[in-house]
Amino acid sequence: MHDPSSTPQAADRPKAVHASAARPKSLLAVAVLLVLGVSAPLVARAESPWITHPAAPKADVEAAPIALQFRREVTLKAAPKTALVRVSADNRFVLFVNGRRVGAGPARGDLKHWRYERFDLAPYLKPGVNVLAARVWNDASMAPLAQVSARTGFSMTPETSALTWASTGPAWRVRRDESRTVAPGMAQVQAAVGRTFYAAGPPETLDGAKADWSWTATRSTATDWVAASPALAPGEASPWTLVSDALPHMAYTPAPIGRLARAEGAGQTTFPDAPLTVPANSEAVLLLDAGKVEAAYPALTVTGGQGARITLTYAEALYAADKTRLSDRAQVEGGQALGLSDTILPDGGAQRLYQPYWWRVWRFLEVRVKTGAQPLTLNKAERFRTGYPFQAKARFASSDPALDQIWRIGWDTARVDAHETYQDSSYWEQLQYIGDTRLQALITYAVTGDTRLPVQAIDAIEHSTLNGLPRSAYPSRSDQSIPPFTLLWIGMLHDYWMHAPDTAPLKRNLAGMRGVLNWYGGYVGASGLIKHTPGWQFVDWRPGLSEMPQAGEPPRPDSCVISLSYVGALKQAAQLETALGDPARASADLAKAKAAAAAVRAQCWDAGRGLFANTPEKKAFSQHANALAVLYDVADAAQQAAILERVTVRGKGLEPPPGITGVSYYFAFYLARAFEHAGLGDRYLELLDTWRGMLGKNFTTWPESDDPSRSDTHAWSAHPTADLLTLVAGVQPAAPGFTSVRVTPHLGALTKLDAAIAHPRGLIETRYVRDGDHLTATVTLPAGVEGVFEWRGRRMALKPGANRLDLTQAIAPAP
Repeated sequence: MHDPSSTPQAADRPKAVHASAARPKSLLAVAVLLVLGVSAPLVARAESPWITHPAAPKADVEAAPIALQFRREVTLKAAPKTALVRVSADNRFVLFVNGRRVGAGPARGDLKHWRYERFDLAPYLKPGVNVLAARVWNDASMAPLAQVSARTGFSMTPETSALTWASTGPAWRVRRDESRTVAPGMAQVQAAVGRTFYAAGPPETLDGAKADWSWTATRSTATDWVAASPALAPGEASPWTLVSDALPHMAYTPAPIGRLARAEGAGQTTFPDAPLTVPANSEAVLLLDAGKVEAAYPALTVTGGQGARITLTYAEALYAADKTRLSDRAQVEGGQALGLSDTILPDGGAQRLYQPYWWRVWRFLEVRVKTGAQPLTLNKAERFRTGYPFQAKARFASSDPALDQIWRIGWDTARVDAHETYQDSSYWEQLQYIGDTRLQALITYAVTGDTRLPVQAIDAIEHSTLNGLPRSAYPSRSDQSIPPFTLLWIGMLHDYWMHAPDTAPLKRNLAGMRGVLNWYGGYVGASGLIKHTPGWQFVDWRPGLSEMPQAGEPPRPDSCVISLSYVGALKQAAQLETALGDPARASADLAKAKAAAAAVRAQCWDAGRGLFANTPEKKAFSQHANALAVLYDVADAAQQAAILERVTVRGKGLEPPPGITGVSYYFAFYLARAFEHAGLGDRYLELLDTWRGMLGKNFTTWPESDDPSRSDTHAWSAHPTADLLTLVAGVQPAAPGFTSVRVTPHLGALTKLDAAIAHPRGLIETRYVRDGDHLTATVTLPAGVEGVFEWRGRRMALKPGANRLDLTQAIAPAP
């Protein structure tokens, strides 16, 4: 996703706890805990003061970017066994103890839900002098659009009274780090590749001559350290409402930087396997290929080179001379690295390590060196992978290697676009859009079973509510509204209900769900359809379904497509209300769904074409309208299969017949679900012919759209990774909380399949072998889970453990 207006304003950690949950109610309670042998870290202290630099601006948005370094020297007689602290900052921090990186944060949120991270400092401490140090930066209006801010500040709160020396306050020292500057990212990227939208971390310049290379050491050589000052005025209420971060720390894992794909002006170099010296007054250009797109922190260690300039340019794929991507994403010949760049200005010192503050995304990394009067040695190039530390549990291995590759690429895409929030495109935007996020959460459920990131997203979307409706993406400094996405948020709630046993996230979001439906209820016109609403009525990147509203334009026709989405959301909401909320509201929602469906049938059905139109004018027809009509049973059951046949072409993947607007990679998710709903599940693998075609272009992550694509790492195109488990292996929840399972495989031409999908109680494993018209299936369910197996009209019960099904009688060919 993006706003085409282009005017946007490691290791496991201790479990995070809220202060209210951790603090005993009295001194007697503390004594009882000590008697019982409960460790002191259960006793949480009051929040420590937020500190800043005396010259730091007191407001963020209009302020200039600033980078700060904090340090605190403490002398300990002995290293403690545990030293739990809570750390937060605005915008971001990286924490060091005795020169060792402890962790980073805080996870993104908004001011009413500002995260703190929890660390145990004990493994980094020692008897004697210790240095606590934190890098804190606030890029103000140049920060990623997803980065909310109040003002620059840093806070560390110890969890026991024995650690008062760790509390932020005037004993901490601070200095401005003038060695880092940033520039507007949009301007740089547009200058490189042409008109586009960029909203992620800004380009950085790191100037070694202005750096204090000893700032985390026992003795700092800088002379401009001053006492930290309060970030808040006396009596001023904190703009940050601190909450514990329920997510694990993001990964920070060393990984190979990649192979040398091309070198100019470097002689017979073997860099990065061995150092490279670039002579004085010369230029060298190195192109490194990591093999696939990844999110990581780059790091470069250099010696000498005073007066040199090093430019690091990050590219998902290389570009042709006309600034369009090369069709073959692995191609090097004739390609150029264009896009976001960081700059390093070496100071001439030995073994200087330079690392941008923001992580980057790339497959190809161009290192361009231009030396001055002093030669420069590139000692080492490193890469530290980052992102949400998923533990993949699912698998997919079939008799078709192309499907296996599609599954793996989709999972790699989902990983690259998952961090402290889901992200539509980690290179370009890093925004948690509702439409993208729903599909990303489904991949997460299927592959990992980890519900923490989906819950973060569900809550964040509700937190974004403005003028009665959640915003299009959140967290974000933008107020952009895409009302149709909010209907998909209700679908996201329903997805969570089916996959996760904990209903607390749903109960706290019922009011938000009702608010969405109340808002839309105000735009049900006299026709019974959804009329023109405020905001961007985006459905998909297709003509007539994606146009931004323009000031002064006349109202657009009532929308059959959005009315169909409204029907689906009402039905999903009714189920949630029945189970968790207000049964009377459920009945009302069903009545509204029935009325809206009748209005669509009456005004959007074209009997001559046997299709639903996009508007009552019946001038435009799409796969979108007809997929939703089938999926939500607005179309009669007897007509559903024929409708889908009319909007697709067998053997052409997603390609529609003439006169029909086709779905994008993103909206293909709903088309696939419609095929299954209509009893055409075995046709699903034909839809994947579109993804098979992309394999020939050597994608390592899936793109946003067909070429020319802006983003080559867009997780809304990765839903086949979930679909191959839920539609092909056929494993889906049969009841809320995944308490029972329905297994309905759609194998198409596959002869073998070994697949497993994550479940709250473990793994559901399926193994299929087909020999002609005979199928042998083994379905293994976790303890306490039962279900049903369905295959072409046959229905068999499944029990916990291994279920071996031998369907030896002849099976009719698939439709």
